[in-house]
Amino acid sequence: MMLKKNLEGFDKKRILVVGDLMLDKYIFGDVERISPEAPVPIVTVSRESYVPGGAANAANNISSLGGAAFLGGVVGKDSAGRTLLDLAAAQRIDTQAVIGDARKQTSLKIRVVGQHQQLLRIDYEDTADIDDETEKKLFKNIQKIGNLDALILSDYAKGALTRSLCERLKSWCEKNRIMVAVDPKPEHKAFYKGISFITPNKKEAEEMAGFKIRDKSDLIRAGNQLMGELDCDVLITTGDKGMSLFERGKKAMHIPTVAKEVYDVSGAGDTVIATMSLAMSSGASLKEAAVLANYAAGIKVGKLGIAPVSRPELKHYLDSLK
Repeated sequence: MMLKKNLEGFDKKRILVVGDLMLDKYIFGDVERISPEAPVPIVTVSRESYVPGGAANAANNISSLGGAAFLGGVVGKDSAGRTLLDLAAAQRIDTQAVIGDARKQTSLKIRVVGQHQQLLRIDYEDTADIDDETEKKLFKNIQKIGNLDALILSDYAKGALTRSLCERLKSWCEKNRIMVAVDPKPEHKAFYKGISFITPNKKEAEEMAGFKIRDKSDLIRAGNQLMGELDCDVLITTGDKGMSLFERGKKAMHIPTVAKEVYDVSGAGDTVIATMSLAMSSGASLKEAAVLANYAAGIKVGKLGIAPVSRPELKHYLDSLK
């Protein structure tokens, strides 16, 4: 199977993820009663855990799938930033292009989970754009990373990806023949023109296209519109309905979901773009990469919380298709 051959090539690929870095904290516990103070559940905490989030989760998926992961972005000089960098090191993610800025707060998302259900999310974040000095330093550090196969722009509109930085990165990648993939934020649509491919979910595609996607014809219209406006290939993920691929010069193709059970879609977009970038860098066609990413996403949504998909997991799934 060609997909297995592509999978075997993942460990030779060097992928850089640049974007908004976050730390995700999970508080797990049991809920047995409602608070007498307010109509809210009381969670008796059993354990806590931290995982890389945002752009760091995309890099974590690259590493977990066997690729060489590099990460670029900005963290605050705070405990959350230090924890995130420690987690990245433990996952073999190179952070030489991560800038520490005492003026910034590291984005922290705290999720409270009781009986396998997310009850509450608390966000600490600073969404101001990075300044010119930080941007120049970040770009300089990125340029020091050699022999890259692909760049992923992981955009959460938290300030790391400015218009000028995106233009610098696109020009640098074009000069060095580096593929560029984007996990987008609709308000930054104009930043992405001319990249290789983009992976919006349905809601993001609606906002970027400017109309609701109510049926298949709307979906095709949105995909074709984005493909033309941004001059790139487009993969729109549609949750439990799968994903639709729009490749320049070819007919749109729908790929149905393979997920058996959906526990948590958090981080699924990171899994999709990481898998596609590795697959295309390993010689897969866009269609083959999308199919492989669909399989990886099916594995991911069967997990609770932000959790990467490993290469052994994906290989086991491909073996089961015999």
